[in-house]
Amino acid sequence: MNFRLTLPAGLTACTHAAMATEWVFHLGGHDPIYLRQAATEAFALIDQLEGNLSFYRESSDVTRLNRAARGTEVAVSPDTLACLALAAEVAHLTGGAFDAFTGRASVAAKGQEIPLSLHDVPNPIAGDQPGPMVRLQPELGRVHKLRAGPWLDLGALGKGYALDQAAALLAEWEITTGCLIAGGSSLRGLGGDGWSLEIDEPRSVLPLPGKFCLGASGFQYQPGHIIDSRPNFAVQPAARALVLAPSAALADALSTAALLLNTSQLTQLTAQDPRIASLVCTSSGQSYRQGAPFA
Repeated sequence: MNFRLTLPAGLTACTHAAMATEWVFHLGGHDPIYLRQAATEAFALIDQLEGNLSFYRESSDVTRLNRAARGTEVAVSPDTLACLALAAEVAHLTGGAFDAFTGRASVAAKGQEIPLSLHDVPNPIAGDQPGPMVRLQPELGRVHKLRAGPWLDLGALGKGYALDQAAALLAEWEITTGCLIAGGSSLRGLGGDGWSLEIDEPRSVLPLPGKFCLGASGFQYQPGHIIDSRPNFAVQPAARALVLAPSAALADALSTAALLLNTSQLTQLTAQDPRIASLVCTSSGQSYRQGAPFA
């Protein structure tokens, strides 16, 4: 299943490289010079967020948490706390299908080198019992490390969160027409008319509201990033998943989890919030649709 977003004419495209992917902002409603100035501010914010949320930056909050010993308290940014809170929420919603602490397994699955900043971090303790990795202390701006071993990697959730923050900044510039795209798999519509989603398997064109948040996941985007850490589960991941949700961060996280959920779990997920919709395609070509506009 592949998809393509149909854009209305007359938008100004602004591009940026961050978080190991390309960001393209299609903006309208103002003079192009004004739009590019606003996009520059939004891209600077994304760079700042990457400094805190990146798995690969030595000085990031994520790396400092991964290096921290059991029982340590780590001071982190409000953005990192917000991402960790959302990660816990999505893990609960999906019965553990989404797990932000699969960084070590993900590096191995992708065949990547371990970041230098994590080379001296000990391996997980044999026989360590599963349980929460951290306890959030938002009133103190800290995270308490409960267990050592598994590494935090916010991945697409962090990318979606950055997209949400960029959208909020552009709203301060009174930009209400456009679509923000990160890596082709994270999309956030700011408003306007003429958005539609063209899907090739099965072929269909779905109209989208002016404001939307869409996350896409699958092996075509990043092989090896689908890790199922649930004990006693042996699920064949789906091939592709599209999810609409109230925020880009939530849409991205749920699109990853949707690859590991069965149809009844997907139905239950979308029933909890009518703003969530999913389209999942299996490796055999079957598709399962939940919620509007997919169903």
